[in-house]
Amino acid sequence: MKRALNLLAFTLMMAAHSSPGASQRDDLWNQATNAVQKGLPQTALTNLQTIIAGALKDKAYPEATKAIAEKIMLEGSIQGNKPEEKIVRLEAEMARAPKEMAPVMETLLAHWYWQYFQQNRWRFMQRTATAQAPGKDFTTWDVPRLFAEIDRHFQQSLAAEKTLKATPISAWDDLIEKGTMPDKWRPTLYDFMAHEALAFYTSGEKAAARPEDAFDLPADSPIFGPAAEFLAWVDRLAGETNAAAVRALHLYRDLLRFHQNDPAPRPAFAAADLERLTWGWNAAFGEDKNARYKAALEAFVRDHADLDISALALKREARVLQQEGDLVAAHELAGRGTNLFPNAAAGKLCRNLVLAIEAKSAKITTDRVWNAPWPKITVRYKNVDALYFRAIPMDWEMLLRSNHYRAESLSDAEGREILAKAPALAWSVKLPPTPDFKEKIFEVDAPDNLKPGYYFIAASHDEGFGQKGNLLPMGDVWWSVPDDEENQAQGYMVSMADVWVSDLALITRERGGNIEGFLLEANSEFGPWISSSLLPELASLF
Repeated sequence: MKRALNLLAFTLMMAAHSSPGASQRDDLWNQATNAVQKGLPQTALTNLQTIIAGALKDKAYPEATKAIAEKIMLEGSIQGNKPEEKIVRLEAEMARAPKEMAPVMETLLAHWYWQYFQQNRWRFMQRTATAQAPGKDFTTWDVPRLFAEIDRHFQQSLAAEKTLKATPISAWDDLIEKGTMPDKWRPTLYDFMAHEALAFYTSGEKAAARPEDAFDLPADSPIFGPAAEFLAWVDRLAGETNAAAVRALHLYRDLLRFHQNDPAPRPAFAAADLERLTWGWNAAFGEDKNARYKAALEAFVRDHADLDISALALKREARVLQQEGDLVAAHELAGRGTNLFPNAAAGKLCRNLVLAIEAKSAKITTDRVWNAPWPKITVRYKNVDALYFRAIPMDWEMLLRSNHYRAESLSDAEGREILAKAPALAWSVKLPPTPDFKEKIFEVDAPDNLKPGYYFIAASHDEGFGQKGNLLPMGDVWWSVPDDEENQAQGYMVSMADVWVSDLALITRERGGNIEGFLLEANSEFGPWISSSLLPELASLF
């Protein structure tokens, strides 16, 4: 996860400040947080106003920006939490804020407009553009007009390009939340804000304005070419359109130009280039898109083999192979990234993918009623070479009263309780291997030596049924997760099915709001005939 603005929702958080007078404001931040928790918003606002005045005096602009945004969010929560009101308040604050705060506040304002669209998407989708120029009330705008406003604020946020490029991202740690990816990939405030704008331009939501600014990105274009070829191509693109794709192309070009003369090994240049390739894969069209993307990623790994971001490129190529169904190749690539940079964030992402591909799974389905001729148990599984079964007898009437007589309706606690019971029968089967990591289907004979009654059939690839771990319900499946990290990713899976072992068969139908039925001996000559292909004809006689 990369850095993100920490003010898209209202959360008062303590931060370590390094500006003069910061220690005094730390206490004020604590007081504001406590006031909010105690339901005293006016007290919190008073503290925030004092923080803003002190931070502006000390030129602690990140802290001041954060306090202003927190104040606006808190005022909104007091007065009904309408998203349009916080936009109006932020615009008023921007009019009197120092110019050093303007770029980040413009980005925050663009985000809030974007949030307003997302929260009211259904309203905007019902509006049509009018010939009359829209007024100042943005709540009445159509989608193209609102997106043009968002675009305007993102463009204004990047206008102070020279200052932003000279500002280390760490200078705004008070406002911008750290992520797991290293700052060397986006080292300046310009990098951060350019990617904030790219999040909008590459989101696909501007498709609502497509008739006015359409731009198609073919896969055979230089979008997947070497960086130099890509830069020359973007320079030739028409600059007068504000199509989202063109905005994105220009921003990727500007980021690459900004970092192309960085001292080797240029991690920020490589990071921007990889993001360019990945967006191209998401946005381009053409039958050879996957092939060109994979070739570009392989070239990227060769060119940046000494950088840990090459592991991220390996992981992304592996994801494409995974989607194409080549899990063996995907596993190999992700394993390479894991081995090359095991301690880097990108290497850990590769490790996660390796574990996901290697994950064991097994789920069973079977007939609800068992009798001769005995049915099969269908097993869907992968990465499992043996499956262990338990037939656990249950009290039908008790389960019927609880309305939890089906495996899929059991709670976590009920699943634990059932697995703790002594089984009437336990057995295991060997499964054909799955060297391709893909799910296979295998049919197992149901046991023919269970006494008549109601059972839960439990199946797990762990002989102990993961009883040392925590059971997490997922429909008719529970994951038992042990304590160690490796097995935590793998998990122990328990699948259940409820069955009746009975010599009786019940044939039902609904007529006139009533349920009618026949109770038959399943193993009689009449029973099997009832369940044959003649059943529809027989049912039509009633």
